[in-house]
Amino acid sequence: MGRCRADFPLDTQWNDSMATIAELVKDEALVADSYERVKADLAALAVEELAQVNFDIQLGARTILGALPELRALRERMVKELPSFDIAAFDKLEDYTQALKFAQSGFLLATQPPDDLEQLLTEGAKMKERLVADVKSLSLYGLFDSNVLSQLRGGNGLDNLAVDLDLLSQAMTASWEKIQGKALTPLADVQTASRIGLRLTRIAGLRDQGPARLAAATELRMRAFTTVVRTYDEVRHAVFYLRRREDDADSIAPSLYPGKARRKVVQPPPEVPSAQTTGGASTPSAAGTTPAAADGAHNDAAHPATPAAGSAGGPFV
Repeated sequence: MGRCRADFPLDTQWNDSMATIAELVKDEALVADSYERVKADLAALAVEELAQVNFDIQLGARTILGALPELRALRERMVKELPSFDIAAFDKLEDYTQALKFAQSGFLLATQPPDDLEQLLTEGAKMKERLVADVKSLSLYGLFDSNVLSQLRGGNGLDNLAVDLDLLSQAMTASWEKIQGKALTPLADVQTASRIGLRLTRIAGLRDQGPARLAAATELRMRAFTTVVRTYDEVRHAVFYLRRREDDADSIAPSLYPGKARRKVVQPPPEVPSAQTTGGASTPSAAGTTPAAADGAHNDAAHPATPAAGSAGGPFV
């Protein structure tokens, strides 16, 4: 009698949970799709323009994606008040960031060797030993051509093991009708030997292509990184100009470099009694400069690239 869905409570819970998660993330873009939309922009960069990756990409992506809602709320002002600001690049910032995550994953895959190689070599060597023993026994009873053994390469190096497993598997499979029921190795294991040989060959091929794959993955990551940093830096310039009076630009568009000093709110200077009140000259500031000069120096040191508040028409003009 068949079993109904209720007989599998764990499966039901798993399926329901996955359905819930799928619903929650249904609006999230796939990083590969984002990369496809902007890969032409990344490819357009000249090699000499590419920057070295110098911050944690996951943390950087988290910063940008978290800031996007507030940044998009300023989009209309960007268009209106900053006529030369690249709004098209701003609109692609999310795709650029997702493309960077895509490139980072490709880079990690290119730098990490297959994690099953050692296990495959160990199990493959054991499998080969069993198959050889089985073939020798079968050949003694005239059930198998012992010449197959003379064609084996020997040794358990990656390439030799791959060739020997494939040869033994094919020879035993071709003779299966004759040796079925007499061979100690089941057919499933004989076929597994062939699969191990193929996997080892694939790994060897990936190793051969490793330097080229790593170079390509590294360049793509640098292209995506450069594009994201440039675009977000321009966005931060725009935000600092648009929010110059509110002095909250760092909270809207945080730095991608953790630990970088944030802009502090400049406190108004204390009132200095006038000469008419004290009967003397005005007292200079403690630092030996006027309060205004001290404030200006603080702002320039904290944000050397921030557009000046008094510049005609603002940045991007």
